[in-house]
Order: sequence, then structure tokens, then C-alpha cells
Amino acid sequence: MPEVLWKSYIDFEIEQEEYENTRNLYRRLLQRTQHVKVWISFAQFELSAGRDDSVSRCRQIYEEANKTMRNCEEKEERLMLLESWRNFEEEFGTESSKERVDKLMPEKVKKRRKLQAEDGSDAGWEEYYDYIFPEDAANQPNLKLLAMAKLWKKQQQDDNPERDPDKDIDESSP
Repeated sequence: MPEVLWKSYIDFEIEQEEYENTRNLYRRLLQRTQHVKVWISFAQFELSAGRDDSVSRCRQIYEEANKTMRNCEEKEERLMLLESWRNFEEEFGTESSKERVDKLMPEKVKKRRKLQAEDGSDAGWEEYYDYIFPEDAANQPNLKLLAMAKLWKKQQQDDNPERDPDKDIDESSP
């Protein structure tokens, strides 16, 4: 319910063309919640405000949101923000700004985790998708080692395509 009230108040200020009040409302709301939809709505407001510097203001909001959401545990929300930013840059940005946002996009990785039943016994394995952001990957040396191992494996397969390193048995012998 409070979200509806905030949204109505923001819409009212936009209708009245009180853009500075609207910005203040967004800032106050962002002090209370860092929800991705608020950030995206704020960026879209800046774009639609009709000022000469609306594109740069919108980009500034996206940059601030990305900086703030780096500490957020919700990776899907951060991905939503980056996808919205990328769509904005595709429409209004330059090649360099598009590349900059593309470099921030995460890598989608399939992972497995062990499941436990309510009684504590093993219930099998669950596969899920995780996102690894470039800034996060730079802070974790294990991921760099893993990436180098994957690259080495790919090079081995490219050099010797008929041999599959994952197989223990040589199928070519009688």
C-alpha cells in the first residue's frame, strides 16, 4: 500500500510539472528502499522530463543505481537494471557508452547445490543459474583460475578435436 501512495504522489508532481519536487520525492523514496523498479522509474522520469540534459541525467541515475546495487545480494534485480540501462544506451547512447554497459553485463553460469530434506537427510541436487558480474569476478581470484582452466580445456579440444578429455575410456581401441 505505501508503494501506491508514493507512486501517486510522484505522478501528481509530474502532472503539476514540479520536476524538482519529483526528484526530491524519488531521492526520499530511495533512502527508504533501494528497489530496482524505483531506480528504473527515476531514470525514465529524468529521460521524459524534457530538458536539454535529460539523457545525461538519465545516464547519471543509471550509474548511481549500478554503484548502489553492487552491494545488493539480489543479482536478478541488478541484471534488470543493467538490461534497462542497455536498452536506454541502444536508443540514446554512443558506441562507447553501449560498450561500457555491455562490459558490465554478467555471465550466466549454471551451478549445482545439495538439497536437504526437512529431517536433515540428503534430498539430491538442484541446478540453478547464477550471474557473475565482471566487478565481482575481479574481486574473486578463484573465478579467474576457473576461467583460465576452461580456456585451457577449450584449447586442448581445439588442438586435438578427436580426443574428448572428459572420457576415461579410449573408444577407438578394440
